Amino acid sequence: MKQLQLSDENSVILLLLEQKYLDSLNTIREEIQPLGLDPRLLHKLASKILKPDPVGEEDTDVVKKKLQELLPIGVLVPERSLEYLLDDDLDTQRGQCGFHNVRDSDLSLFSYHYCDKRKIPSETLQVLSEHTDKVWFLTFSHDGKCLASSSKDKTAILWEMDADGKFRQKHKLVGHEKPVVAVLWSPDDQQVITCGENEVIKRWGCCIIGAMSDRRIYLWSLDGTEMQHEQEQRAQTLSDVAMTSDGKWIVSVGKEQHEISLFSRETRAERVIQLEEKEMITSFSLSRDNKYLLIDLVTQEIQLWVIGGDEPFYLSEYDGHKRTRFIIRSCFGGHDEDFIASGSEDSQVYIWHVAKGLRPCRVLRGHSGAVNCVSWNPADIHMLASGSDDRTIRIWGLAKK
Repeated sequence: MKQLQLSDENSVILLLLEQKYLDSLNTIREEIQPLGLDPRLLHKLASKILKPDPVGEEDTDVVKKKLQELLPIGVLVPERSLEYLLDDDLDTQRGQCGFHNVRDSDLSLFSYHYCDKRKIPSETLQVLSEHTDKVWFLTFSHDGKCLASSSKDKTAILWEMDADGKFRQKHKLVGHEKPVVAVLWSPDDQQVITCGENEVIKRWGCCIIGAMSDRRIYLWSLDGTEMQHEQEQRAQTLSDVAMTSDGKWIVSVGKEQHEISLFSRETRAERVIQLEEKEMITSFSLSRDNKYLLIDLVTQEIQLWVIGGDEPFYLSEYDGHKRTRFIIRSCFGGHDEDFIASGSEDSQVYIWHVAKGLRPCRVLRGHSGAVNCVSWNPADIHMLASGSDDRTIRIWGLAKK
């Protein structure tokens, strides 16, 4: 729109301000005075117009507060209402997005946001083939810059990401006499601990946590000194154990049991997730915020449980992948851990959206053997790793346009 061309702009502005001033006086005479208020109030208002004092934020806040007390709710626009409306609009966009997997910084109010399946890892970016036997376990470091893997070849390998985003072998850990079934990072990513077959030992913080053959859970200091045992002897031999990141809960499962134990280190109380007899547990994993638990079952089903409240409760289930003989591990990942990924005996990787149903939204093909484990990069929501019986690790990312 073209601006008006004025011969004397300042004179026009002065006349408008003068009119504004006269309107203020008319407001007092014609609108306020007929209300029959105390004459002293009218004089005060008139004096503020004729001899104005600087108006501070306190004066404005007082007026707003008085109006809020007198007017019905909803008449006055609340403070920061625009900010709240904009946040609400972004929340709506996230909720209606089919496969939301971008960071909040990528959202914009200038265009309606929608993610399709291309925002989910689906293309092989790299194949790591240094292991000489089946890859049984892998996990990204907390900062996402490194990857640790373990294998039936009795070794563990630490991989480091280079400047081009490619993973290169940094260390190969040898010395186990049996296959290495797990390798885990310390919270600061400066150390790892490996676990050989028929052992269940995991490092947490400044301690090592282990489920031993006497069916108890123990804590050791890093020098090997036993600190305490956390539970009495269990009815069944323990097959897996973990501790929540805040150190408050120990989660364990028995080899022949159909239950998961949640043991409080603070209160010594125990919560139990009891499943049907046919639903034998093969593995489990915790969300980073310790609120959710994924349980992999022998029935080729993955169950999602909420464990952050007073009592754990079942939330949802996911299927489609194949598992008949081996332990197949699943994990959380993506933006706000809104996705679940799992390996499968049919050589594929399956991905589900946590809130959008039973069936997978992505199936990734590329391996030539059973996929035993997956790990979603916690620092890169578009990167996923998978380990397979074909002796390789695949790094998955976004498909090229």
